[in-house]
Amino acid sequence: MSQENGQPSVHRQRLNCRDHPRRSLDERIATRFPAIAGSLTARVSRLHPSSKLRQQVLARAVCSGFAALQRGDFEAALANYDPDVEWHGAAGGLDEGRVARGIAEVVEGFRDYYETWERLELRPEEIIDTGDELIIFVHEVARGRKSGVVVETDTAAINTLDHGRVIQVRNYLDRSEALKAAGLQE
Repeated sequence: MSQENGQPSVHRQRLNCRDHPRRSLDERIATRFPAIAGSLTARVSRLHPSSKLRQQVLARAVCSGFAALQRGDFEAALANYDPDVEWHGAAGGLDEGRVARGIAEVVEGFRDYYETWERLELRPEEIIDTGDELIIFVHEVARGRKSGVVVETDTAAINTLDHGRVIQVRNYLDRSEALKAAGLQE
């Protein structure tokens, strides 16, 4: 965690994301030239969490990633993830206890998740940047494929960063538990 005057440096940012029916220019560049995108991401990740450039880049990356998930474009959604990422299912969720290792297993997990739901909306609402971790608050609305039951919940994901790439994701159904796990309080 970044330190400022001995205290953790944390930046909270509300998000206002829109769906994008196809890849944006920066997503096309990132998927076509991953080495260039990775180099730029690593440089931005070295900036302090209070940096306006870092804040804008992170907000755009989070919004783009969730828009890509909505359209089922896993390559674009996971462009900033380490190939050996470790993804932990949410405690109390359908995937509790599951740990996916590597992009292929994460994509398989998403496909399973999308097959369970007839409709699934994942809307990021806020990001909390600690420098080493990015906590994302997400509002989820899902309709069961077989039951037709609509489930609406507010979740959180802690993304651990290394040189601008996500190396681990820990998911929580309870946002306060996520903050506690990250060493923060509401």
